[in-house]
Amino acid sequence: MKAQHYDVIVVGLGAMGSAALYQASKSGATVLGIDRFEPPHTLGSSHGDTRITRSAIGEGECYLPFVRRSDEIWRELEAISGRALFHRSGGLIIAPPSSSATFHGEGDFVTASARVAGRHGIAHEVIDAAEIRRRYPLLKPREIDRAYYEPGAGVLRPERCIAAQLDQARHAGAIIRKGEKVTGYNASASSVTVTSERGSYHADKLILSAGAWMADLVPAAYRAGMRVCRQVIYWFEAESIGAFRPEVFPWVIWIGDTLADFWSVFPAPLDGVDGVKLVTEQYHTSTHPDEVSREVTTDECDDMYHRLTRPRIDGLRDSLVRAEVCLYTVTPDEHFVIDFHPDSERVAVASPCSGHGFKHSAAVGEALAQMALDGKTTFDISAFNIARLADVQE
Repeated sequence: MKAQHYDVIVVGLGAMGSAALYQASKSGATVLGIDRFEPPHTLGSSHGDTRITRSAIGEGECYLPFVRRSDEIWRELEAISGRALFHRSGGLIIAPPSSSATFHGEGDFVTASARVAGRHGIAHEVIDAAEIRRRYPLLKPREIDRAYYEPGAGVLRPERCIAAQLDQARHAGAIIRKGEKVTGYNASASSVTVTSERGSYHADKLILSAGAWMADLVPAAYRAGMRVCRQVIYWFEAESIGAFRPEVFPWVIWIGDTLADFWSVFPAPLDGVDGVKLVTEQYHTSTHPDEVSREVTTDECDDMYHRLTRPRIDGLRDSLVRAEVCLYTVTPDEHFVIDFHPDSERVAVASPCSGHGFKHSAAVGEALAQMALDGKTTFDISAFNIARLADVQE
């Protein structure tokens, strides 16, 4: 019996891969998706109950088409699936006027966000510490702090978003193979062959969206430009979980005086979310996803609660509900990679990336499907070329 030949194979079914699989399959293409785990899962980058989404993307205006189109796709998926994928909460980015810390390449992320919002008619305010405290009495900003506030911002539910897209892809005819590790691929002039621990598969085009494992799948010259950094997500017990509902409490990105002071707190939807989610970020230590420590230590929990959380917010007890390790794939400029493979336009490569990709993922998946099926995309991806990683040193 002759093996099936697919129009597109998608390797990696996290945020970007599930979106690409959904978009390619709903266009009528024959599509195969492969993942080494059981998505949605907690072993990569696309988990954690909630992920921030905002319209004024201070990282660069090149991202605006992606977040806008993603918002449309999330609404479409909510209507199709009947499940809430987005909760509007508003969002605060708090920072002092000057700091040695940068956030995704910007030294003053409050001003950068307000500038983008003003240019594109996005409702927003810049408010001082007194106004932050008046609106959100649980927060404890210093007098020098001020915030960018975006009322239309909110949180996405990453596991639900991935599951919805995989479900819809399957309904459209996609074949999904979970628990299967891809070991290699080869692109010829006429087709692509993907090999796994279980066999080989053939297609016209290939999409590589393997998250933290991307460096294993691109040529050696580009691997140093895709560092993997271990992050920890914490959930602490609330004195009153109702005080952190999205209807009354925003997400908060708090940029402190140094990189080590970065801290975020998330609203807590009441359906299936236990505790209040807190995160910090570190980029000084790299790892490999197969070697990362999944254990969250007592010292890490104590640092999160006593050094970063207690000085900034009331209403949380020193009682850890749970913690998870998350993996960020980080480029030197903290921008995405969305491009054709340097050796073959039969292969599309995506690594969005650097801790700010999920909000854009639905549209990135659409771009990847267009690249695979049409050889081009309606999105401007010129800022996300893979060539810029070739000169990165270990």
